[in-house]
Order: sequence, then structure tokens, then C-alpha cells
Amino acid sequence: MEANLFSLVSEADPTRIFAWGMEIMDDERTSAVVYRRDPDTGRGFVGQHESAEAALRRWGRRVPLLLVWEFDSDDVSLTT
Repeated sequence: MEANLFSLVSEADPTRIFAWGMEIMDDERTSAVVYRRDPDTGRGFVGQHESAEAALRRWGRRVPLLLVWEFDSDDVSLTT
């Protein structure tokens, strides 16, 4: 099993985090768990998706987002 952390960030301002996530892969499947706190209500939300990219597609319909992999704090990788 392997797990990789990622963030969904604002496309306009990548320093603004929309959600945090972890993509988990094993021999049979990949899935992602996402945590988001609504800034207006303060309510927390936890969701499950097929992958980090699937989470980006789901939430990116609502607001323009980028997928940032947290493989190494010195090497940030953005995905649109």
C-alpha cells in the first residue's frame, strides 16, 4: 500500500487551500480521501473519491482548482 498527500488549491491563488487529501493505492485499486472545512459555516466535510484527479474533477466544477502533490515540500507539482 502507498499513500500520497495532496491539496486542492485555488487556481487564482495557489496559497489558498480548498481541501486536503490523501490518495491511497494498493495492488487492486486507488482511492482518495478529502477533507474540507467550509469557510462560511465552519463545518467540516470528509469525502471519498476514486483518485485525487477524480476529486479535482468533482470540486473543480464548482471553483477553478489545481491539484498539488505533497511528495516533497521542496518540489511542488501542479496539475490542472
